[in-house]
Amino acid sequence: MKHGLALLLIFGFFSTAFSQVHVGLYQGGILSHIGVGTDVEKSFFAEARLLAGGEVNPFLGVEILGHYNLQKTSWYNLHTGLMLGYSELDNGKIGLPLGLSFKPIAAHRQFVLVLEGTPFYENTLAIRALFGLRYTFRKDE
Repeated sequence: MKHGLALLLIFGFFSTAFSQVHVGLYQGGILSHIGVGTDVEKSFFAEARLLAGGEVNPFLGVEILGHYNLQKTSWYNLHTGLMLGYSELDNGKIGLPLGLSFKPIAAHRQFVLVLEGTPFYENTLAIRALFGLRYTFRKDE
């Protein structure tokens, strides 16, 4: 309950501070990620992610990501960036995410399927793959 309230407060802050905000749910192995960030249609966008543990991996963590859209079309965006993170299991990590955001519904481009691969360093070199759903809340212009 406390985590849900904190997420709601963070979302409220972002939605008033920025004209457009996105939220995302991502799955990668035994970790789920919950993200909140700025407008994904801009050339540069940012995201904060909470690594939400579960039964198998009960540890929590946070990540901050800065992305740059390499290519934007009406059907997909190709983006890369920099990821900095910390969790209860490590002393920090740094990575270079490369992602594809696919917009499958022509009449509803705010809904996106995300595929992301991230080579990162966390005591050793590794590669992480994520699949997720992202929704962008847009204010009418």
